[in-house]
Amino acid sequence: MKFLSNFFALVFSISLLAQATSKNTSYIYKTEEFILFNKMDSARYYLKNIKDSSYKDVLTKLVNNEELTYLEYYEYTSKIGNRKSVNFNEVSDYIDQFVKKPKSSKKINLNYFEIKWTQVFKHTDNGNLETASKIQKELESYLNSFDATNVDVIKAKIKSKTHQAVMYLIQEDVENGKKLCLSNIAKAKELKDKKLQITFLYHLTDFLLIEGKLQEYIDVSEESLKLEEELDFKSSYYHGTIEHLINAYVYKRGHNERVINLIDILYNNDVRRIYTYSLYAQLVSELDTNSLLLKQILKKFEVKNVPDLIKKFEVLGKDLNSNDFYHIVNSGSNALAAHGYDELALNYKDKAIIITRKVYSQDLSESLANYKTEQAVKEKEKEVKHAQEKTKIYSIFTILAVVLLFIALLVLIKIRKQSKELSEKNKFIEEALKEKELLVKEVHHRVKNNFQIVSSLLELQTKGIEDEKALELANEGKNRVKSMALIHQKLYQNESGLIDFDEYIKQLIKELSSLYSSYKNVNTIVTSKDVMFDVDTAIPLGLIINEIITNSYKYAFQKNENNNLKISLSKEANEDYKLIIEDNGPGLSDNFDVKKAKSLGLRLVNRLVKQLHGNLIQTNVNGAKFEISFKDSNARQLVN
Repeated sequence: MKFLSNFFALVFSISLLAQATSKNTSYIYKTEEFILFNKMDSARYYLKNIKDSSYKDVLTKLVNNEELTYLEYYEYTSKIGNRKSVNFNEVSDYIDQFVKKPKSSKKINLNYFEIKWTQVFKHTDNGNLETASKIQKELESYLNSFDATNVDVIKAKIKSKTHQAVMYLIQEDVENGKKLCLSNIAKAKELKDKKLQITFLYHLTDFLLIEGKLQEYIDVSEESLKLEEELDFKSSYYHGTIEHLINAYVYKRGHNERVINLIDILYNNDVRRIYTYSLYAQLVSELDTNSLLLKQILKKFEVKNVPDLIKKFEVLGKDLNSNDFYHIVNSGSNALAAHGYDELALNYKDKAIIITRKVYSQDLSESLANYKTEQAVKEKEKEVKHAQEKTKIYSIFTILAVVLLFIALLVLIKIRKQSKELSEKNKFIEEALKEKELLVKEVHHRVKNNFQIVSSLLELQTKGIEDEKALELANEGKNRVKSMALIHQKLYQNESGLIDFDEYIKQLIKELSSLYSSYKNVNTIVTSKDVMFDVDTAIPLGLIINEIITNSYKYAFQKNENNNLKISLSKEANEDYKLIIEDNGPGLSDNFDVKKAKSLGLRLVNRLVKQLHGNLIQTNVNGAKFEISFKDSNARQLVN
């Protein structure tokens, strides 16, 4: 009894300690954020509840507006800058305002360098390339002001090359990117700087991924983790490297024990735990239903089956931002599909699509809102300035009536100046609008690149698949990804934001015909002219066309025979659209009901037709014939 009493007392103490630690962390986070937004009264309220620590002394100095060392500034900006809940643009503005360049020009200040390097890295990672390049130039100018033979300066210059590596990655210049990384890894080894080696090993993996060298990608990441184990404090790349390895091993398969060990490392970190749920879901999608490892995961999260596990992940990850929450939902959909819960998997896939659209619309809305706010502030400032000037003019008229002609001359000069300012303002607005258009194009470009990465990973996956049915499913998935990537490629290339579907269908057929190259005698006729759609109509319609044409190649066409494929897309008199796809194959059986089809491809077609407020009719006239009537985005909005 005494033993049990002591045991329960120990458990209770541990529980209280965990709660206290959690509260202390919450107080620190709130204090950091209030300091960032210059709300010092609120910051003081939470500061007094933080338990004694060296970091509390730093926060106290910040609240009291005392002078800080560059090391203290680095500690604060790195902690708050690494939190995903905080917009780094706010942190960057804080750095620009308070962290000034050191006055001494004799010795490099490494803490100042780390602050500015992190600022460049974060902006580049967030896609703010213009801002990142501007800060990079300032940083290079700072480094060039010191003795080039100094070891600290040499190391700093090497590390600053990460920006160039990322620019090569964006341009997909693999040759120069790898050359830069390998060169700097060699220099870091000569300097015996393990953190510097880890930095460029991490960037090297990005180029290996583009090349599709999965095993080399894994080997480099494992080498990086070995170096991490030799450090007293883990580098900023540690958790990212682990996530890269997890994804690589999941796609490679056969390394489940290593995967679960890596995920557990992240799970045991209080800050990273919330990001592991999507990784667990990825692993579950690769496990057999009766595997011991799956049972251990279900037991760990106290659930009975895979649907309950995915639901729990969804609840546990509710506080994530939309982009990270998307990964939980999407990985959950894949896990459910892998274990036979097809209908539930489709529901989660729909959720993932909705989240993706929401992310893009939110980003664009925020950019436009910020632009409008800036313009409103400038207009208000101009009004205030104009009112002050009018007051001065009235005073001059009252006191100096005798110099009316002189004052009139001043007014004319002022009007000319304001006209010039208005002209400059119009020019600024035009440039801003061009930047917003470029932002939208960049969004589609990045989406297209992400789809290409997924397609490359699927291509790697198919190389290890021997089962013909599994290989066929993987290729179909790859084709669906390519059809969506093609949509975003067209949007990126087109200034109007609309897709010419005649051009799109022809390019899609070209992609599919290369996959089914054994069917050489396929006569394809496409009838579609001046039909343009936006992304909300183009993606589901492109997937429908992909599925039906793929079925024709798989089941209708015969090798070494004349095969015909006809595709027509036109606008009807009632403003609806009609898509007709027909082949000269054997057709489907007479008692086949396409709307009750059990195959994943035709089920997807039915679901997408409903999404377009359309109707699907399948008949057999010298082969299979699909007629789909549907509405574009404007018509669907009127119906809704």
